[in-house]
Parts: sequence; C-alpha cells; structure tokens
Amino acid sequence: MKKVKVKDKRDIAQMTLPIIYNENDVKKYAKQHWNITFARQKKVSVYAKRIMANVMAMIKDDDSDLRPYYQMHVSSVIPNTDTDSYTKIKNAFIELAKLHWLLEDIDKKRFEVRHLLNTSDINCKYENGTITVVLNPILKPYFIEIAHYTTYELKHYMHFSSWYSLRMFELLAAFKDTGVWIVPISEFRKLMDCDGKYPDTTDLIKKTLSEPLEELDSTDLAFTFKTIQDSNTHARGRKPVIALEFRLKKVTMKDVPESWFEFSDVHKNVLLRLRAWMVTDTNIIRYAKVIGMEGANKLLYEWQLKGKEIQDKAKYCNAVWVRVGKAALENISVSQ
Repeated sequence: MKKVKVKDKRDIAQMTLPIIYNENDVKKYAKQHWNITFARQKKVSVYAKRIMANVMAMIKDDDSDLRPYYQMHVSSVIPNTDTDSYTKIKNAFIELAKLHWLLEDIDKKRFEVRHLLNTSDINCKYENGTITVVLNPILKPYFIEIAHYTTYELKHYMHFSSWYSLRMFELLAAFKDTGVWIVPISEFRKLMDCDGKYPDTTDLIKKTLSEPLEELDSTDLAFTFKTIQDSNTHARGRKPVIALEFRLKKVTMKDVPESWFEFSDVHKNVLLRLRAWMVTDTNIIRYAKVIGMEGANKLLYEWQLKGKEIQDKAKYCNAVWVRVGKAALENISVSQ
C-alpha cells in the first residue's frame, strides 16, 4: 500500500484521446511525483515496477490529462530470451491490480482508498505480447502536470534484478542535486517495506543494501553509506543505529539547478534572496533541504532586521546558514 498525504481533490475527468502506439513515445527518463517516491510502497516484482516506470516515461511534460491507456511491448519489460514471460507478466498485472493508495488529509481526519489501475476498463489487459495499462483517473494529480518530482534514467532501471535496487534508485534520484541523503532508520524501514522484518539493524542493512550497492555501482547513482549511532545513549556496548547517511559518488554540482527555481515563485524568491545575502550556491545546495523553506525564511527575516549590523554578508550569512544546516542534520534523529 502507498500512503500519500494530499490537501485537496482535483478534477478527475478523463478525456478521450486518439492513441497511436509508438515505442518512441517512451522517454529516456521516468518522472515520479515526490510524494509517490517517498510513500510507503509494497514490495512487488521487478516486472511490476518496470511496467509502471514505462508508463511514467510515456507521460509527457505538456500532457493535460491521462491517456485512455498506455501500451508497451512485453520485450520492454522482460528480455526476449525469457521463456516464461507470460506467467511473469500475468503475476505482475495481478500485483498492480491489487496495489492501492491511501490518500489522507490528517488535519481534516479524512482518507480515501484508491486503486492504482482502473481494472473495470476493458482495455486494461495483456494480449499478443502487448501490455495495456489503464490508470485510475482519480490519481491524475500524481501523474499529470506535477510540480515537485524526481526523475530517474530507464536504461539502468530496466536491468536491475532486485526490487531493493529499483527502490534505492528511485530514492537516491531525489538527492542527485546534493548527493547526500540522511534518513532515520525507522523511516528507512518503511520506505523499503521492512516494517516487522529484520529486527536486527545489521541484518536489515545487509538484506536491503547488498544488491543495490552492486547494481547501482555502474550508474550515476552509485553510492556509499555509513551508519549514524545514537550519541546520547549511556548504555554499554555498541550504540544503537538511529540513521543512515547515503552519499552519491558522482556529484559535482556547484550551482543551484534551474529546476529548483521552477518549483514555485516562493522557492524562486527565497533562492534569489539567499543569493542576495551572499550565501554561496554550494552551501544552498548542501543545506537547503534540511533547513527547509520555513527555516530559510526565518534566517532571511533575521538578517533583514540586523540590516547594516552585518558588515560582511558573505562571511556572516554563510557561517549562520552552515551552522543551522549542520544542526538540522544532527537533529534528524528527532523525527524517529
């Protein structure tokens, strides 16, 4: 089950469009809503994941609605050399048909359960080597004209043999701008569908990261990781692991990516104001996500109040920004 927090409902009408199936329709990258990437996802077969990656890659940036259906040839999901593709696709279809999302507004104490596929549509099927997927139209806001999203490259994704590799590829893609992801161990369990599994943390890490470390190593999302232990415990012996820190091997970014300015006018305004106060792009990239919009606005307001008291903007503002960012990283265990 995927759990997605939403604020409001949107238009769910599905417009009928003429469809001409063309494999060139599939882009090199799949674009996935940020909330879906960080939702609690049920572990399914790699074939079910590949099918949905292909669907997301067919959705164009200028699409204003979902298509009546999305088609792909079975060979785009399972190699031609596989002699049991029919059974694997059938099982993958059953998995996707069972998947449902919990759309929840906690503040209003309201939730809705929606299945991923519209299986009542006669087009949703597999026939003569062609996979036809019909998405549930009520989930349109999570596929069409999305503003906050992650992207990942299909050429690598389609060759992973482990669900854990597919999942880590999606998650790490969200941090390719900064190259760093620190996640509480309890949250990591949820993201990797390991609640109630592998109670020993060492075992959890081995089971979930052994294959991704190997399979992602030849990609742009090759990574290393280290454990973060609880420094506040006074118990004897090994201190408990409270978080994991992932670092991408190939990050060389020095400038704030243009995509950050496109999230919203609010994001753009904050980034421009940080630059005006001489905060370097390197420091913005490194700490923006942990400080957050609220934290950044608070600092900007404090600097504005100080005004002329700040004689060296570059030295003072960067020092404050880095100090607040490091403190936020150190306090991440609070979210457990």
